[in-house]
Amino acid sequence: MALNYSVSLRTNPIKKDEPAKAYATAQINGELSLKQLSRRVSMQTTVSRADVVAVLISTVENLLDALQEGKQVDFGELGKFRLHILNEGAESLEKFTSTNITGVSIQYIPGEDLKNVFAGLEFQPVATRKAQQAVLRAEKAGETTVDISKKPAAGGGDSESPDEI
Repeated sequence: MALNYSVSLRTNPIKKDEPAKAYATAQINGELSLKQLSRRVSMQTTVSRADVVAVLISTVENLLDALQEGKQVDFGELGKFRLHILNEGAESLEKFTSTNITGVSIQYIPGEDLKNVFAGLEFQPVATRKAQQAVLRAEKAGETTVDISKKPAAGGGDSESPDEI
């Protein structure tokens, strides 16, 4: 299976004076909603869709509770979740206080099976969403050439930068 990606030029937000560099961005091609996931699980098991939704919601609530209690939550082959403290350094141990803590994030460590899923992953370059939209607009207008540097009409834009290829 191949992961689609597009490439765009981006500047380093810390070193804005340096020239932009090309970076890949994974192109997401959809989303599996809770409703769709619960339907899939229900069809693969003897559990009703309503029961699957209830178990998933309860699982997330228990994950959050355990994290707030300072526990690491191990989901087996899916991976582990734990809290990670974001903070600014202090000049010494004595000068460090809770005011140095700027936030908390959830750290995810994938399980072994999940890590191995990516081992054989191939990468497929595709046009950016901006380029795809420009081609669709040109097709609808009966045009045979496309200028992807044109800004789309009001309301038709997306979040990608004009330097994406």
